[in-house]
Amino acid sequence: MQLARIDAPAVPSAANDPVVQVVVTAAQSIDAQRLADALRVYLDELGIRVAAGVAPEGGDLQKQLDDARRLGEAVRAVAVVRAERGTGDQVKIELVDLATDKALVVIVPRPARDEDLYRALALKIQAVLRATLSEARADLDPRSALGRLVAQGEAGSAGSEGEPAATARAGLALDAGYGLVSFPAGGPLFDGLAVRASWRVRPTVELGAGIAALGTASASNGTVEATATIVPLHLSARRAFSAGRTQLLVGPCAAATYIKIAASSGTTPVRSARNLMLGLGADGEGRLVILGAAWLFARAAAVVVLNGESYDVAGAPVFDTSRVQLSATVGAGVGLP
Repeated sequence: MQLARIDAPAVPSAANDPVVQVVVTAAQSIDAQRLADALRVYLDELGIRVAAGVAPEGGDLQKQLDDARRLGEAVRAVAVVRAERGTGDQVKIELVDLATDKALVVIVPRPARDEDLYRALALKIQAVLRATLSEARADLDPRSALGRLVAQGEAGSAGSEGEPAATARAGLALDAGYGLVSFPAGGPLFDGLAVRASWRVRPTVELGAGIAALGTASASNGTVEATATIVPLHLSARRAFSAGRTQLLVGPCAAATYIKIAASSGTTPVRSARNLMLGLGADGEGRLVILGAAWLFARAAAVVVLNGESYDVAGAPVFDTSRVQLSATVGAGVGLP
């Protein structure tokens, strides 16, 4: 990577503008809209709006920087970015930061796949913008969009390039582990294999869906044998908080659990029962990154059952699923490219 710093003429700062905006332009086989969409994943939640723009073509480097500055002033942007293909397998990023009156030119390697290209460029742009803004840290309101961007890098950055930790990257992840599901108000306890898929829609927002293959639970009153089988489906939307190699995710969840009670008796007429139990609650998970995009985790959830039942066998209660459903899982996960 090559990094060059070019001083640009001073202009009025846009740091206090109520609409904080970054404009993305591109040339020579780079799609400005795709790049803006990739950058939006990292900046939108901070209140920094990202828009694609069109910059004049041609001219030397100083003209391109001047054009970018004029474009930024016209739309009251905090920064203007231009990306274009460089020599060989390289991409050149020109960033004009109107908030700190700085201009930077960065040369980065071009990944082989387009999917990796736009994500890599977006990560680099947010890192460079954070670096220029950090020089004016004392003048930024920490509650502002730009102040939160700088603070986010100081608290959660995983490296000198400003890339988030592996578990904070947007993308698909899978995990598996030993799971428990219980109904503590007189209900059964199940254990087995739990698997989960999650999608990081933003660096700090994750959606997840999990299912488990659990063993059965049995109960008896002496004359009647009852066996319970469940298939739990767990959905969640969680906010992630990072500190170094650890991460905490918390948020609301919903559960849909199919339960079947099979009863048998040699002396008493019995019948089986089925139900689809629905519930709402909250879950939390702690992660420890162990290698690259892999981590160990411990997860727990508590759900209030909305339509659970108490199951009786020959007049005696054996399984009660009518109140609270608790679950816990420990295992390992990995982020997918």
